[in-house]
Amino acid sequence: MAFAAIAPGLLVYMPAGALVDRWDPRRAMLFSEVGRGAAIAAVVITLAVGKPSVLLLTAAAVVEGALEVIGTLAERRCIGSLFGGDQVPSALVRLEGRTHVVLLAGRPLGGLLFAIDPILPFLADVTSFIYSATALVRIKSRWSAAEKAADHREPASANRLRSDIWEGLCRLCTDRFACIVIIAFSAGTLIFQALIMVFLADAHLQDLSAVAIGMVLATSGVGGALGSAAASQFLCRVRYSWIRLQMLIWFLGFAVLALLVGRQVILMAVVMAVLGFTGAMGNIELDTHLMSKFNRDMQARVMSMSRVLSLIACAIGPAFGGSLVQEFGINGAMTWLFLLAAGLPLLALAAPSAAGARNRSRDQPGVAAMVDPSVPVGQP
Repeated sequence: MAFAAIAPGLLVYMPAGALVDRWDPRRAMLFSEVGRGAAIAAVVITLAVGKPSVLLLTAAAVVEGALEVIGTLAERRCIGSLFGGDQVPSALVRLEGRTHVVLLAGRPLGGLLFAIDPILPFLADVTSFIYSATALVRIKSRWSAAEKAADHREPASANRLRSDIWEGLCRLCTDRFACIVIIAFSAGTLIFQALIMVFLADAHLQDLSAVAIGMVLATSGVGGALGSAAASQFLCRVRYSWIRLQMLIWFLGFAVLALLVGRQVILMAVVMAVLGFTGAMGNIELDTHLMSKFNRDMQARVMSMSRVLSLIACAIGPAFGGSLVQEFGINGAMTWLFLLAAGLPLLALAAPSAAGARNRSRDQPGVAAMVDPSVPVGQP
């Protein structure tokens, strides 16, 4: 079922990006929330009647995962339409911070509710979807101005859908900054996911308690929440390209873990918190660039391409980390992760600054056409 929750993203992100670029994003979000709520409600009904089914749970996970992809992409398009260019970064900061906070609060809350009664976390989930759908309906009047300005495009056939996906890929490839950063972030995600598996193997050898393991893994989420909160004040003050600085910090973090003998739980927790802190800022910087560089009819497609690479890294990372531990042991696995992390700052050095890339997009006729003239170009 865990695989069923992840797999749709690998298959759905690319076509979903092309479809969301053609749809009214508010209605796409509403469709997503109602469909996800209905899938979870089906699980609630089976639990209420005392007939839980693994097959139904798996089907619900597939439906919920696929619709979540549509909702996530439509959400970014909504932000681009409802906010001016100079307001997009602050909106993304709040969105990124909310994501980390609800994950930190939601996971232990789900476990607590499940301990009381297995049906309660599913009921709470259905309630959250009802609230979300209600909120989307209520912003209809505010959305009307942006909705009237949007282009109404014809329904997509299969051939047109493939053409839209290819067009989005070609446009993204013209943006050197975005391509390099997406590759660097995906590589960093793969290494980070592998690090978690190496830590779990090390924790098993050290007989660490479940509480200690949980606290260490939670620090990345805490760091992400703090990074999101600090992004609006910090990113604008960093003169050196943040992407390059982030990749250097990630390399130094892995260097600390690989080169210091006798790794401790506190050291691992600190490194994971730092990686989460910088990773949240990097996500905001990349999304700000994509939303500033590409017009609304292209945003979902280019974001779907960046998300699918990260999702692939999340899927491969744990298996990669486990294989390293099995072949080379804990110390050998950390050495390999350190060597791989050494390529991150080198890759980031090849990327132009985000501000420079956005400025060039306004100066070059071939690329300037990608920018929506009705939305001012924002700065990170």
